Amino acid sequence: MPVGGRAIGKTGFSSGLSASGRSYNDINEEIYYLSIFMATLIAILISIALLYILFEKCQKKQKHFITA
Repeated sequence: MPVGGRAIGKTGFSSGLSASGRSYNDINEEIYYLSIFMATLIAILISIALLYILFEKCQKKQKHFITA
């Protein structure tokens, strides 16, 4: 017998709608896509930063050979 009147697996919400009228499934899906977008954006920014560091190192080596 469940304690407190809750059955196993119930979340305690009376309906599947949030206060704004959207379903929780829609909100979870939005969070899912947003997290994928943010992870992709972070990966792109890190790649750009690493390429810039590599470019700067190559520029230093090139200047060293030109002045030598």
